[in-house]
Amino acid sequence: MFHPRPRWLILLSSGPFTFMSRSVLILVAVALLLPSLALAKRVAPAKVEPVIYQGVRYIAPNDNGRRAYIEAWDIQTNKKLWDLTIFTNRIDPTLEEDVQWVFIKALNIRDGALIVTSERDKIYRVDLKTKAVTQSIRVQEGN
Repeated sequence: MFHPRPRWLILLSSGPFTFMSRSVLILVAVALLLPSLALAKRVAPAKVEPVIYQGVRYIAPNDNGRRAYIEAWDIQTNKKLWDLTIFTNRIDPTLEEDVQWVFIKALNIRDGALIVTSERDKIYRVDLKTKAVTQSIRVQEGN
């Protein structure tokens, strides 16, 4: 049994629509669909301002979504003294990884301790003498 080709298909396969113009149409369609695919991606973490305390600069590199850590640098020699993991992110392999990442969003010094705040507003206190990390549940009022 013979099935005639639809008129629009005949027009696309010959005449004014050349291979090049069909390619351009496909590229435009793909470009219009890409923004909807990009919505699942997380935005880059905020830049965390370093803090300086007693000759040491503390930074949060935020370069690894699985591990949130800080680094301590001597401000006179600009040499790294140590780094310390503050928290790690458990990654569910059935979900997109980057949307599960949690980064550090702020560093502060309070009562001789480094206070680290996560994007989920959890607060971690780092004893700068022992490097012990303790966690509180949520951001305290007035901070």
